[in-house]
Amino acid sequence: MSQSRLEHTPKKDTPSFNDRVCAKCMGHRSLCGVNPCPLLMRAKSLANLDTSLTGLDLIGSSPPSVFVGSYGYPKVLMGPLVPPIRGKEAELMERPDLWLSKSLDQILSIRFKLVRTKSRLAIQEAIDPSRLLHDTQTLALSEKPTDSDATLLKRPQFTSVFSDRTLPIGPSAPLHKFRLEDNPSVPRKVDKVTSDTDYKAVLGVIDLFDEGIQQEHITRLLSVGLLGQKKSRKLVPTEWSITAVDDIVGKELHRRVLRMPWINDFYVFGDYALGNTVVILFMPRAWQFEALECWLYGKNSNVISDHEFSKGRTTYAKDVVGAYYATRLPALEYLTRIRRQAGVLVFMEVNPEKWVPLGVWRFREIARRALTRKPRKYSTLDEAITEVSNYLSNPIENYLKVSSVYNEVRSQTVLTDFFE
Repeated sequence: MSQSRLEHTPKKDTPSFNDRVCAKCMGHRSLCGVNPCPLLMRAKSLANLDTSLTGLDLIGSSPPSVFVGSYGYPKVLMGPLVPPIRGKEAELMERPDLWLSKSLDQILSIRFKLVRTKSRLAIQEAIDPSRLLHDTQTLALSEKPTDSDATLLKRPQFTSVFSDRTLPIGPSAPLHKFRLEDNPSVPRKVDKVTSDTDYKAVLGVIDLFDEGIQQEHITRLLSVGLLGQKKSRKLVPTEWSITAVDDIVGKELHRRVLRMPWINDFYVFGDYALGNTVVILFMPRAWQFEALECWLYGKNSNVISDHEFSKGRTTYAKDVVGAYYATRLPALEYLTRIRRQAGVLVFMEVNPEKWVPLGVWRFREIARRALTRKPRKYSTLDEAITEVSNYLSNPIENYLKVSSVYNEVRSQTVLTDFFE
């Protein structure tokens, strides 16, 4: 694999999981027929809960973190994630923006220590929360780890620990009681937005993002039903709220970017981490965006894509799904920072031999890190495409032949073409 342009060369680690079946199974569908599941056995050994958790009392510092499931919707399983530890280590458990330099085993060890407590609740209970939900919502307000005490009904068990959108989590157990042992550290802006029960959720998400509140924090607030008008508040499954925040903020930044002048050259950015390569091409055009994703299963691997033109999307990106919104947001953040408009192509490659399902955050954070560097600038599209190809294993032609935006740019005449 050519990584000549990448400043962070991938390490030659021995991958923890390397079978393509694992990518589809996520550790809970028994697709390979191996029992016990090697993914879950690895998770159990990394968590090491047999020595750190005795009995049914779980005393620790929540990062803070809350998980709301989607199974059984509109009645869902939800509860705080609590590790049997206290201290600064807990804060790192909910900060994926700090994980790109870590190994897969380090990340999994951090996340598998989180015990997912769960209770079955109707989503509308966010309007008039019970004591258990109220304490969970109070935890979600905090920006720092909060000491808590949970009593479980059963010993935690590893069942499903992976998802294609959410962060990995440790074992789960039904929750009997939960209480906070200290007061949460709540940013003033968070308190103001969540206390306003006449304020729409979309506006609340945008205000919090503009204030610099961590994206994971905003997602948590939306998920536990602390944003929006009082009568409309509800619990939102975590995997849905992750993409919802990406999309809500992305749409607002898209609206702002449309008023800005175009860039003058073609910009190329690229980075690699955790078995994933992300390359971003900015073109001197009106806003248009396409995410192209490829799993490297062979010499000419299949490429999937979703795109939008100047007015944005009105339907869900059904092929690239969450990764579409997770990479569109950093591109719009960058254009907002430089106060310019551009067309954008994002190329994503996933190496199954170095991959485990960590959630779409990895694409978002790899893109963000790439965009902190100086771009490689080119005067023509062909030069820029050649540069993009230097980062990729799959032939660039496999991407371009399915790209709607690339083919539209190739066929479109703009005013500057008459001056070349």
